[in-house]
Amino acid sequence: MLVKWGSIIVKGSGKLGGHVFSSGQSGASVHTSARARNPQTLFQQNVRSRFTKLTQAWRDLTEVQRESWYDAESSFSRANRFGDVVTLSGKNLFESLNINRQIIGLAVLNTAPLPSEIPKNRVDVVEIDQSLGTISIKGEFASSQKYVIVGTKGLSQGVRESQDELRRLGITNSEFDGGQIRFIDTQYSRYVGRFGLPIVGRKIFIGTYSISTSGQRSPNSVVQAVFV
Repeated sequence: MLVKWGSIIVKGSGKLGGHVFSSGQSGASVHTSARARNPQTLFQQNVRSRFTKLTQAWRDLTEVQRESWYDAESSFSRANRFGDVVTLSGKNLFESLNINRQIIGLAVLNTAPLPSEIPKNRVDVVEIDQSLGTISIKGEFASSQKYVIVGTKGLSQGVRESQDELRRLGITNSEFDGGQIRFIDTQYSRYVGRFGLPIVGRKIFIGTYSISTSGQRSPNSVVQAVFV
């Protein structure tokens, strides 16, 4: 849950208790959150396990190693969804950067890194070909870089914002054919396994984000997929 405090509260985004806070062109809104049928999915268990291990790893650091993370706090300031600049604590920074590194298969850093360049990430077109069982993403990407693929279930045509519906589908290496990343078979199967077969007539948003060697990540670049 992300809240921006004013005289009382001026903005809110995320979940709190059984409610979801969001905002759009018509203003702020609150609606009741539906409980997932299976809150103990394998994906959720993996996330919790990773977080638990990093919490323990933080306790096992030496004092010098922890101090390096405290000293790095201001170097990794970031903007939240409201555009406000926030600074993570040393412990939260350790967990945030290392979770991102683990997502793309990199080892845990015990000492804080220096900020590094975040690989370019811009999605222009996403095409779903059900006859071939492929999903192709075209845009501007870095060569030989691992990208995190995100997507949504089929949404109604009236939906314009997809950020709250995005779920991580998997990781793919950039494979270039005229500036195109193409991920097939495994990622299409993972989409079907998570959301079911894509349905023509429903809005499906798919995109990517990139992670640097230091664990910093780019914003999501997402577009509505088209059926071909």
